[in-house]
Amino acid sequence: MDILCFSTTDWDEIWGSRQQIMLRFANSGDRVLFIERQVSVEHLLRDPALLRRKLSRWRDAPLVERSSNLWTWCPSLMLPGRYYARLLNQLGQCLLARQVKPVLQALNFTQPILWLYPPHSAPLLHKFRESCSVYHCIDRFSGTQKGLKRSIMEKEEIQLLHGADIVFTHSRGLQEKYTRYTLRPVKLIPSAVDIDHFQSTSDVHPDICKIPHPRIGIMGTFDGRLDTELLQTLINEHPEWHFVFIGQIRPGRTNLARLLHQGNVHYLGARPYQELPVLLNGLDLFLIPYKNNELTQYINPLKLYEYLAVGKPIVSVPLPEIMAFSPLVSIADPEHFSDQMVNTLMSDTPESRQARREIAQPHSWDARLQEIRLTIAEFFAQERT
Repeated sequence: MDILCFSTTDWDEIWGSRQQIMLRFANSGDRVLFIERQVSVEHLLRDPALLRRKLSRWRDAPLVERSSNLWTWCPSLMLPGRYYARLLNQLGQCLLARQVKPVLQALNFTQPILWLYPPHSAPLLHKFRESCSVYHCIDRFSGTQKGLKRSIMEKEEIQLLHGADIVFTHSRGLQEKYTRYTLRPVKLIPSAVDIDHFQSTSDVHPDICKIPHPRIGIMGTFDGRLDTELLQTLINEHPEWHFVFIGQIRPGRTNLARLLHQGNVHYLGARPYQELPVLLNGLDLFLIPYKNNELTQYINPLKLYEYLAVGKPIVSVPLPEIMAFSPLVSIADPEHFSDQMVNTLMSDTPESRQARREIAQPHSWDARLQEIRLTIAEFFAQERT
């Protein structure tokens, strides 16, 4: 089958569920056109790295063949203000559809499955003669928004929930929240991990070897979800601990400058996905230090499954999707986080590390893809009856 996927990230950004799922579709013989992140002027002004990446893509060919059966295409600059006026969003999405149609024709995609990640994508429905439409919801996107922007984001997403043939969510909270808006039952597809990749080696990256023990790891996209006050307290209270940040900083979403200038903080930047196992292997403890708000209460962190696959101990704030993995994941509120880190470091054993590796096994991306394929097959079977 052919899949037309509209993503909320570029292919070369932090490797997440969008790339994992679409690459597996392509590797199993399906054809995928992956439409990269839509940006407007305000995004480029806020994020110099994004500006450089987009300018490079626009200068070169926007259509790139990434592997057999998989292409990415970079949209041109979008109209600003799509979250402040529904008419602007509708116009922008219609213009985007007009740009994409010639690409589909050039690749000979016919009646594709339309796979949507952006919550404002309802105007794209029925624009491509799609055989099936999927909304794959991986965040409570309006969670921390306020006022007019929140109102419009919610209305756009509800329209998409009403219109999509299939809705996947990555957390039970989102599944329960959105069920009343959808045509069919919402299917839960949690985050997952590439088991073979993260358990492929016990080697440690040279950049990690330079850092003294204990090494405390925080990995991912650093944005407004991160509890910087909690991290600042931990860093100040424990100068003997070395905090290792691995990932991409979202400019304008969080300010890590004060943290990263501390003597016991090591920022290794955004690293290629291929390097992550050897980076994580050298750490002693992993953290999930998120704020408690409407956005994080619905999150199912990808990093949780990658941490589990490596096997090292984990301390997290109490989030619904993570608490199900207790006691293999230690849970603590900000007031008791430091004490829990000490206890977890001292009580870790080879047996508990092996238990974490084993509990990660059922949560593979290959298993998730099987569930997705079954749901799609059931939809087509129902359509034929």
